[in-house]
Formats: sequence, structure tokens, C-alpha cells
Amino acid sequence: MKHRRKVKLHPLVKALLVLVVVFAGVRLISLQLQINELQQQCEELDKEIARKEQANEDLKESLDEGVTDEAMAKIARDVLGYASPGERIFIDSSQQ
Repeated sequence: MKHRRKVKLHPLVKALLVLVVVFAGVRLISLQLQINELQQQCEELDKEIARKEQANEDLKESLDEGVTDEAMAKIARDVLGYASPGERIFIDSSQQ
């Protein structure tokens, strides 16, 4: 019967192996946290893309419809500050 001889490692080699394993574990945890953060950012960007695509579709629909009287009145009120005859406009100065 053959006896296997136990290989004894030098204490420095053991310490070095422990340090390598600990470093690898810490690095893996750090990388997993980065992956989770990037996945969350990716999901947020996907939602933003969906919102922008919906806004583009809305704009395309409004272009296809053409300029209506309601749209012109809204632009006149909101952008140019016009009012209909007899209409009073109140400006809330607390929001400025």
C-alpha cells in the first residue's frame, strides 16, 4: 500500500492564497453591485425611450392632422400670450 505524502505549504504561501481568495470574493461582490446598478440604469433608459417614442407618435399624429383652430388658439395663448376677446388672463406671480 502506497502512502501519500502530505505536502506542507509554507505559511507565506497559505497567507497569499487566502489573500487571493478574499480579493477575488470582494472583487466579485463589487462587480455584481455594478452590474445591478447598470441594469437599473438600463431599465430607466428603456422607460425613457418608451416615453420619447410615445411623444414622437403624438407629434406625428398632430402633424398628420394639420393645424386646427384649437391648436392655433392654444399656441396663441401659451406661446404668444394672446387672449380671446373679453377674456381676462391672470398671472400667478408666486410661481416665478
